[in-house]
Amino acid sequence: MSLFSNFIKNAAKPSDTFLGKMMLKGMNYGHQKMALWCIDNHIKLSGNEDVLDIGCGGGQNITNFLKRTNGKVYGIDYSLASVEKSLKKNKKAVLEKRSEIVQANVSAIPFEDEAFDLATAFETIYFWENIINDFKEVKRVLKSNSKFVVCNESSKMEGNERWTNILDMNIYTAEEIVDTMQQAGFADVKSYKKENTQQICVIGKK
Repeated sequence: MSLFSNFIKNAAKPSDTFLGKMMLKGMNYGHQKMALWCIDNHIKLSGNEDVLDIGCGGGQNITNFLKRTNGKVYGIDYSLASVEKSLKKNKKAVLEKRSEIVQANVSAIPFEDEAFDLATAFETIYFWENIINDFKEVKRVLKSNSKFVVCNESSKMEGNERWTNILDMNIYTAEEIVDTMQQAGFADVKSYKKENTQQICVIGKK
């Protein structure tokens, strides 16, 4: 397997290797513009939300949310390397009990029912094994009238062959995500697309 392929494989589950750490660093930098487009234009925090970022990767969005809410910001990721990077990046907030970041899979979120005002999934649902059941698990930990937000850079298979030829991933259209959210029980689902890109933001309410 080529060095490039080994590097790309870390997009699904970053490893505790040089390539995995480089991928996490690249995630934090490379996805930031898209994340802020979603956060500031479509999520629009009021400032008191407790937030769960699912598939938190290198922890940049935990940092983004800590700057925008006085609530607590939690993160989960099934990659131990991602958890360690997120903890390091948000060390001050973790020490101050404003953030908690743990290793966990979206299929079994280790928090109580109705714990959060907002749950987010940036660049991660491509790798969720049972997306409808996983969406239902997200819904379980959300309070009534809260939001679940999916934000992806890619929204069609075409043009993403360098990823799909290497990774076991599913790239969903905005319409498919809307439909899946509705099947999982979310209401008032809306989707947004950034002009001249594949970037999408889909928001459902519990």
